[in-house]
Amino acid sequence: MRRLEGYQVLRNRNYRLFWLGQWVSLIGTWMQTVTQAWLLTRLGASPLALGMLGAATSAPVLVLVLLGGLVSDHLDRRRVIMATQTLSLLQASLMAALTLAGIVHPWQIISLAAVLGAINAFDIPARQAFVVELVGPEHLPNAIALNSTGFNVARVVGPAIGGLLTAAVGEGVCFLVNAVSYLAVLWSLWRITLPRRASAPRPAVSQRHALAAGFSYVIERPDLRSILALVGVVSAISISYRNFLPAMARDVLQIGAWRYGLLMAAAGVGAGLGGFLLAGARLGSDSRRRLLPAGLACFGLSLGAFALSRSFGLSLVLLAFVGAGGIVYFNATNTFVQLSADDQHRGRVMSLYTLMHQGTSTLGSLVLGAIANRFGTPAALEAGAVVCLGAMSAFSGRGLLAVAGRLTSRAGRSASPSSDRSALPRRQ
Repeated sequence: MRRLEGYQVLRNRNYRLFWLGQWVSLIGTWMQTVTQAWLLTRLGASPLALGMLGAATSAPVLVLVLLGGLVSDHLDRRRVIMATQTLSLLQASLMAALTLAGIVHPWQIISLAAVLGAINAFDIPARQAFVVELVGPEHLPNAIALNSTGFNVARVVGPAIGGLLTAAVGEGVCFLVNAVSYLAVLWSLWRITLPRRASAPRPAVSQRHALAAGFSYVIERPDLRSILALVGVVSAISISYRNFLPAMARDVLQIGAWRYGLLMAAAGVGAGLGGFLLAGARLGSDSRRRLLPAGLACFGLSLGAFALSRSFGLSLVLLAFVGAGGIVYFNATNTFVQLSADDQHRGRVMSLYTLMHQGTSTLGSLVLGAIANRFGTPAALEAGAVVCLGAMSAFSGRGLLAVAGRLTSRAGRSASPSSDRSALPRRQ
């Protein structure tokens, strides 16, 4: 039964409400993500336009996420999340209205993707830091793994539903269903009850030097600097592969909307299974440290093989391994960074993590889009795989393994029974 101990975090009422609401909303988000890329392709857009779509989604994160982390550290995080989810609902509603009216154009799809990226710049740091308020440091690794599991199960269900709806009734209905799904997370946030200490307002955002203090905190921590740099290198090139799956589906594998949805879902199946196992495991710090380069190797090798595949069935299997390797890698880095940062700076540290994880993909999407336009989409994905394997080799060196050791040592102290448990919510 020890393998199932990690799931005890779901006995926490607040976290359970938050997790379920996010999961429903994420199904709708994945429906919109795959559908807007397919709609752009159906309107005759080139692979470069798909790269621009990915860049439009991540560029606002690159510009605004540090401000989002500052807001997360100084305002009530639950209220911040409720505001961002409401704005996301409005964005999805506008996308649905334009598409259902038959007046949608590629520039509108890309522009609205940029709007959602700006919203996410404030939503992601607040949402990630809020998890610690809900479960405390002891259960944080398992909560992060469960969040990843929910994300990737939604990544399976969402594209499948999106593919069916697109084929049956068109893209506009997919966007409308996504808008409705945001009501679930708003309801769950409204039902959460936090102790007075956890929900008390933080100091005003206008504090001088607050943003610089967050930078200084990371700069003075070589362990955090190194792991964030690794995340930035991998995310800049390798993770952008998702943006080019529509082109692989249409031009290389020559499949339609429904099978394209299955292609997107395959990576989610692998990631969901990997996240499920991680969520239930009680891993020691040494085990988590070894998982990081192993996850990178699995991701890079599988992505490179997928780029060479011309079989739909084989591509599904390879993308499942891509998803499994990716979830192991990002779960390890997210856990290390969150547990090694104190609560006073956690929002700003997670904003830097988000900047490295998602913001750097702006450049990566444009670079891979240019490679795909010149040499073909498979060549672009091969380039991403090479970068990922190079980063894995660098991390496997003694210096970066020592960095991971320092991070896991801090994480172990944070999650020890003697840790301050005052941030844990009372039983309801």
